[in-house]
Amino acid sequence: MTANRFSRRQFLQWSAGAAGMAALAACVAPAAPGAAPAAGGAAQPAAAESTIQFWSEIEKDWLEATLAKYQEANPGAKVELVSFKWGEMMPKVLTSSAGGTAPNLIIQDRFRMAGWAGRGGATQIDDYVMQYDVSPDDFWPATWAEGNWQGKLYSIPFNTDGRFIFWNKDLFSAAGLDPDQAPPTYDWEAMRDLAAQLTKSNANGQVEQMGFVPFEKNGYGNGGDYVYAWSNGGEFMKDDRTAWMDNPKLVETLQWQKDVVEGVGGIQAAADFSAGWPSTAGFSPFGAGTLAMMVNGDWNLSQFNEYYPDLNFGMAPWHVRGSESDVTGFAGGFCLAIPTGAQNLDASYKLMNYMTSFDTQLDLGIQRQSIPCLKEAALTEELIASSPYPELRRIANESMEYARFRPITPVGQEIQDLWTSPGTGRDWVLYDQKTPEQAAADMQTQVQKALDEFWTSVGA
Repeated sequence: MTANRFSRRQFLQWSAGAAGMAALAACVAPAAPGAAPAAGGAAQPAAAESTIQFWSEIEKDWLEATLAKYQEANPGAKVELVSFKWGEMMPKVLTSSAGGTAPNLIIQDRFRMAGWAGRGGATQIDDYVMQYDVSPDDFWPATWAEGNWQGKLYSIPFNTDGRFIFWNKDLFSAAGLDPDQAPPTYDWEAMRDLAAQLTKSNANGQVEQMGFVPFEKNGYGNGGDYVYAWSNGGEFMKDDRTAWMDNPKLVETLQWQKDVVEGVGGIQAAADFSAGWPSTAGFSPFGAGTLAMMVNGDWNLSQFNEYYPDLNFGMAPWHVRGSESDVTGFAGGFCLAIPTGAQNLDASYKLMNYMTSFDTQLDLGIQRQSIPCLKEAALTEELIASSPYPELRRIANESMEYARFRPITPVGQEIQDLWTSPGTGRDWVLYDQKTPEQAAADMQTQVQKALDEFWTSVGA
């Protein structure tokens, strides 16, 4: 395979499309350390190799230990880990690719792969799949799908995470509810009423306990905005060239979010309540007992064990609206990719193969309490038993079989910014700036414009 330099034209196209690159992460929060590292992949000693630059914004400590094992198992191999704060890496990747000095391998947020690859920023790695006999069936479906663009493969899944409904069992008991019964997420009207029932205010009308706020903002959750849309049958794209942000199902979802928020006192009450939360490491309003329900990621399991070991809580998948049997989920997470212009592809492939080997993926799951993208590693009893909440860890890991993924499109960042970020689509509705219909129409205009500009820029 030939590695081409990332042209200045491509660089400018990508930079324009990546203005929101420092937006919300697909998976957040480092997990608590676990047991000693497992043995590395069965790599054979190799001849002297040039230094491989490996760039990442996540998992610095674990990566340092893992790369040290890789170099020990491969005499002559040299890997330089370059770590960045969140949001700082990709601008430097783009600049280095344009200048012909791209890093050899990076860990990338998976949902951004289509936009990056579509603008010429990533190296096609179908040759790697053939060389190492990699099978898509070995990885979770959603995580593999996000690495493809226009029939070509540009990344290999690394780690993933899921989203679930969490509920505080003690607060449920205090309200006369069955603490062992998961919230009725299939019934949106019941969820609206339950959120209001579990919200408590003082004599001055100030919220002291919040029932449920269905959005990704102010510490109330992570990833729920997508889960609600999918559970209602909402889609964000009709096809590769046609956005669908004005989908009637998305309009309904926005209206339901507003109805729930109005039921707990309105957006200003929710904002005022969250404004009083401390910013100390590990703080969770749910863990502290001031938020009765939330949609959030499985990384909370290790955080609760560390910061709130006495927390009495439940976790379950979110149901499809109107169905007590069908569930949906959200697969976030990261992948391994090679920027355009990177040199020494064989050495990069070799390291990529090590990072996705069974032993390395198992170690990742145990040490970091995240979900490996390699199914075999994610489902081992050793990993499940390593969790402080084994049965909940099993639910989380097995959910990746049915989990959904964000739209594979070069405007994925634009969709994310409008659908989940403060001050945009959802907030237009919650703050009564626009009706759900108008907000959806305006989001459609913006996303379709960006999509049209992309296809024009690539001459297609």
